[in-house]
Amino acid sequence: MLFCALLTQAQYNFPACSPAWDVSQVPYTQGQEVSVNGINYRCKYYTSDAPGAGSWQLIGPCGDGGLGPDYSGKQRIIGYLPTWVADYDIKNKFKPEVVTNLNISFLMFKQNNNDYNSTDFASISFDEFQARKVDSVLNDLGVLQKARAKGVKVAVALGGATDYAFIWLMDKYHNDDAKLEQVATLIANYVIQNNLDGIDLDMECWWADPAISGTSDQGGRVRGSKWGDSDQGPHPAGIGLTKLSKKLRAKLPNKLITAAVFGTSWYGNNYDDGIADYMDWIGLMSYDFTGSWDKSPEGPHSSLYKVEQGTYTGQTADNPIYSAQDALEYWMGFAPPAWNHSGGFKVPKSKLVFGLPVYGYDFSEKKPNGGNGAKFVPYKDIVKDFPNAATSYDAKDPKKLRGFIGENGKKIYYNTPKLAGEKIKYSKQYGHQGLILWELTQDTDYNESSSILKAVNVAAGNGTPINSTPVITWETPTNNQIIEMTTFANVALKAKATDSDGTVTSFVFKHNNTEIVATKNGDYYTANFLPNTFGQVIIIASATDNKNDTSEQLISFTIKEKGANTAPVITQVVPQGTIELPVLAPINIKATITDDVQVNSVEFIINNVSVTPTIVANTNVYTTDWLPQTFGTVTLNIVAKDNQGLVSEELISFTVVEKTGGGCEGIPQWDSTQTYSSATEVSYQGAVYRNKWWTQNETPGSSDVWQFVRDCNGGGNGSTCTAPLWSVSIAYNAGDKATYQNKIYSAKWWIKGETPDTSSAWGYLSDCTTSNSSVIISTVAKDQIELKIKASEPATMTVELYDFSGKKLQNLSLDRLIDSGVNTVNQDVSGLNKGIYIYKIIIDNKVHTKKIIKI
Repeated sequence: MLFCALLTQAQYNFPACSPAWDVSQVPYTQGQEVSVNGINYRCKYYTSDAPGAGSWQLIGPCGDGGLGPDYSGKQRIIGYLPTWVADYDIKNKFKPEVVTNLNISFLMFKQNNNDYNSTDFASISFDEFQARKVDSVLNDLGVLQKARAKGVKVAVALGGATDYAFIWLMDKYHNDDAKLEQVATLIANYVIQNNLDGIDLDMECWWADPAISGTSDQGGRVRGSKWGDSDQGPHPAGIGLTKLSKKLRAKLPNKLITAAVFGTSWYGNNYDDGIADYMDWIGLMSYDFTGSWDKSPEGPHSSLYKVEQGTYTGQTADNPIYSAQDALEYWMGFAPPAWNHSGGFKVPKSKLVFGLPVYGYDFSEKKPNGGNGAKFVPYKDIVKDFPNAATSYDAKDPKKLRGFIGENGKKIYYNTPKLAGEKIKYSKQYGHQGLILWELTQDTDYNESSSILKAVNVAAGNGTPINSTPVITWETPTNNQIIEMTTFANVALKAKATDSDGTVTSFVFKHNNTEIVATKNGDYYTANFLPNTFGQVIIIASATDNKNDTSEQLISFTIKEKGANTAPVITQVVPQGTIELPVLAPINIKATITDDVQVNSVEFIINNVSVTPTIVANTNVYTTDWLPQTFGTVTLNIVAKDNQGLVSEELISFTVVEKTGGGCEGIPQWDSTQTYSSATEVSYQGAVYRNKWWTQNETPGSSDVWQFVRDCNGGGNGSTCTAPLWSVSIAYNAGDKATYQNKIYSAKWWIKGETPDTSSAWGYLSDCTTSNSSVIISTVAKDQIELKIKASEPATMTVELYDFSGKKLQNLSLDRLIDSGVNTVNQDVSGLNKGIYIYKIIIDNKVHTKKIIKI
């Protein structure tokens, strides 16, 4: 009780240390007290063992607790900025000066397949697409330049909660010095070449992912215990991370090397606390202690101070609600001994920062789509729905810091601005470095009284107001509008620009970097634009305020010649690549066909035999089931004609191969003429399905009545498309697999109608096929981009173009076949504004990403 009282009164004040344990004085007898490295122990019975063994009782820290001196620098406010938040305007809205340190999240290692036990699950290289997204935030959106101008240190966070490749590399190569040297060289070169201030090592993924075979939960490792159990030592991946950090410190002596780790012992025991020797700081993810799993107690999310036992639903000694204080004590080494640790690690207090979540959990709702745990709610959404949220405190909190909303049947726990301010003050008072914030896009506007970041800065003595950039709202034209003209005529441009803390001092419209002078009328600005060609037009509205901050908003619209007709457009043709079947069975063939007037006829020519497909009601999808007569290559020519006689054709090929030793033996093939009662298993296109209710003539893989059970090969992680084709009309449960655009995906939770390549509810499993290909892109002229593609064999190629914000430009995407050897493809980009874009090129499921500059 004295120990607990001292902790709450002042900065880590501990009782005096007993005499130091001395090996020359052994044996010790019951009741004798000694100290080792700032920890007092009491002998439980006659022993010659050193303290830490089961014959000694840990009393607690003494003296300075072995914690070392306080951190003497300015308190750090370390913010994470993700690359994937589509509704947050980083280019115009993000202000780096709200933090002292910025981590762009996440750079990831390259994952090669979906079998964690394979020898080549991951490569010592970065995932190209994730690297492009990080580069876009750093450079295309101007974050690095703006941060440097404000004195903010910028690093990239490597890893995250889906980067299984990182933990695999650390596990596999933890005793392979040459491989760790390669990993360290890769990271160091990345930091230097991108002019970064450092790297944040965020190695997570200690849990099983049902979409990745061979993964399992790695929690609960024993690092000694209150009963004196032997220390299992760090997890091999934790050892690898420490060795990697040591190499990085040697290669980057003047750069920041940091880590984000789990705060408590379930996953925390996997790390090696020796990592602190090479770190500038260790960030304790002291959040998600409640809400993130299905057995979570209902209670405060990321409390600063310890949560009183027996106060909240589901809270027990075996299932506690942890706090930042608990996490700090564990990592410093004086947490109460537990079943899987004897008191924690031994990290100096000056090396620690801890967590401030800018989100909460609503225990009145489950995570959407069958997810595990309670509903995740960004802080700005809590404030939006409950304007009093910033000052609405949990009645069970005696300090009135923890946020709680109990209105309208809600049970939302979160961090308030007051709690945020207390956390940064606690960090200073107790000798730590500061806070990590996950994540920056979830806060309210900085200048609002409800802002979490504003509260932290004020409490840290950095309360200077931050200028808000102008807000631009387009009135006319609307985005993606089609404007028909017989002859070219003026298009009226109108936008609204306001500034919440100043005035708009200048405004201009821009087309292809040519300024169009605008007329001001109150907050509205108007101008006329005269097009000179038909096609896509991009106009940028640019406003500058009285503090010289500028924001931009662009729209895209199309000028179409009135009465002109274009040929039908054929997209999303399936199947492609290779299909494995244990026996010859019907294959579903479909394509999406659209036209600016009306599609009059569609013909599928399969191996020179014409088939008339049917159209799915209320869609543009044409489909047919086709029974191959032999295994081998299939040619499919799709011919579409509109009602004015214009014709389009799309020629592809796919291969049907015999699957040997499959898992469909004994499972009857689906028969369209047969009636099936519920819970009957059938095989179809290399997969097993089970019907949920009575059915007849409803095709598995295309009807919600059939539930996908498994691939016939039992895995779905090979290089063939054995999973059923994804259907917009089917509801998928967790673990269900589907093929989409030559890739196999697995549903993480219940999902319906969301395409696997864009929805977070789907997890990537594997490519269907592999190819040996390369891509070279060169800017040939200002209106043409030349793509040179080298392929070892005929292949299917999909080209997608993204703008600098990561938005896919649908009208500049294409699908086609390429031959073996070097192929040259020219694409018209005359409708694009000058700037930076990213090509994503998929050749038989191998993804190539290239950045281009439109000049």
